[in-house]
Amino acid sequence: MALTDSEIAQIQRTGDHFKKVLNETFDLLPRSARSIAGLARWSGVNKSTCQRLVQALTKTQSGLDVIVTLPGVSGLVQLHDSFIDRLREPQNLQRFELMTKQYEDLILKFATSQSDLKRQIEKYQKYTSGSLQSFSRVMRKNAYEMNRELTGESVDLYLGLCFMRVNPNNHTFLDEFIIANKSGVELSHAARPFVQHFGGNLAELVVNHPQVLTSAEQHRIDADVSQEFLLSEYSTPGVENTYAGVANLKNALVYDHTLPPINSGQFNITTAHFDARTQPNPLMDDYKVVCQSLMQRSPAKRIALVTFIERELGQHARIQGGCYPSSVKIHEKFHQPEDLWCERFSESPEINLVNPSEPQLDNKLKVDFADNLVGCGFEMLGADPNQYIGFMMYVDYPIWLTSHRFYFVF
Repeated sequence: MALTDSEIAQIQRTGDHFKKVLNETFDLLPRSARSIAGLARWSGVNKSTCQRLVQALTKTQSGLDVIVTLPGVSGLVQLHDSFIDRLREPQNLQRFELMTKQYEDLILKFATSQSDLKRQIEKYQKYTSGSLQSFSRVMRKNAYEMNRELTGESVDLYLGLCFMRVNPNNHTFLDEFIIANKSGVELSHAARPFVQHFGGNLAELVVNHPQVLTSAEQHRIDADVSQEFLLSEYSTPGVENTYAGVANLKNALVYDHTLPPINSGQFNITTAHFDARTQPNPLMDDYKVVCQSLMQRSPAKRIALVTFIERELGQHARIQGGCYPSSVKIHEKFHQPEDLWCERFSESPEINLVNPSEPQLDNKLKVDFADNLVGCGFEMLGADPNQYIGFMMYVDYPIWLTSHRFYFVF
């Protein structure tokens, strides 16, 4: 009997939890035992079993991938017994032992064997993902239309461009540059004003009056100074006149859409924030996670989160994306994505590679400014696009008040 949507969601969430347990377990192992060959030598367990365990942690994008990739129950038992014999504090393996039992129970509940469960999951992914995505899109569109009527707010496109680099003056820190474009913003006269929030990485930000740039690509960012900008050439003319100050928490810019020349009409707005030395360089520090996110404060038709990370950084990181409730909190940025397995929605967006040096976003997003905006970002940073790697998430009718996130784990 084929697996149902609810059963698949349950299996996926279990796999997400297992990945967290695997991450905790590998932290207990000697560094030399965290590769496939190293684990096989250290544990004495056959290389094939070790390969499946390592890849379940390092090569999977979703909980379903974890379940499909894990070795069999007998292989997990062999690994557990080997770990018990070789670790100084074997009592820390209780969660791994419990995971093995839960994995066995999962197989017995949904299949006749591990291979049968794997076959059913792969069949589901192959034959039902398209129809499921189509049904989900219809449901999200209905939710968007309902929320738009309830709130008097809507946005055609949320576009977040994130640039992450090593600070050129201090290589022990990273800089973050964010360009936030909102197109087709419609707020009724009684709706909340437009608010652009910027979140810090190690501490909450304190933003200031934005500098209005008419030719942003000619402006060079000071690598030692955090600052905010309004990019007027990518915004509705005169929108800067609706600026109403900084929000009470000091981390957001407020624009009053009821003021002229907007007068509660449709508008576009592009703001930017440069956060100098936003967090320690994960290649030189124990803080090993970079998180970038985009939250839709108003009901939206589309969102696109695009991240450009320096090639030297990207080559040392594994990337994971997901959809989470509300905006990312500071304390969550200290955790790996597996730690937040109980928060992530089961429907995860696909991650696509983006070549920073090739114009392609306009075509993908069906707009006429995205590629220029990317070029503008690199010009402002004085950076070479060829030295960066790009990733993108794109979602139609995202769930209102959720945040889509990229996690880079080093």
